[in-house]
Amino acid sequence: MASPVKWLLGSVAVIVLVLSVAYASSMQNQTTRTTADIDVLADTVSAGVLRAKTDEEGETKGSYVDKDELIANLTAEVVSVQKTHPYDITLDYLFLDRNGKVTKEESSITGIQFRVQYVNEEGEVKGTAERRLSINQY
Repeated sequence: MASPVKWLLGSVAVIVLVLSVAYASSMQNQTTRTTADIDVLADTVSAGVLRAKTDEEGETKGSYVDKDELIANLTAEVVSVQKTHPYDITLDYLFLDRNGKVTKEESSITGIQFRVQYVNEEGEVKGTAERRLSINQY
């Protein structure tokens, strides 16, 4: 009689272990996928968002980064990568200057650092992915 109980408890323990590893692996896969697929955004930023700024008089004052367009591209990329999981997404970002300091000036932006958090229905953070992108300025 003790032998079937041992097998049953052992089987339940193995099933719980396998399910726990599968859940942890899926969260790791989601966070890794976010940061890996955002590399495409770096190419987009270098090719399209960085452009010559022309003022009202028609004078060009060098290159700059349009913050609104950069955030729109970042948000669209994150949403397209992470549209198949049951979590809400929180996106935080900072613009960085040449020295790695936080800036709001479009003319001094040389990078962006962002964090994507996966939040369940209870408001608990289930996973986090962080990335820093450098924008090549010519």
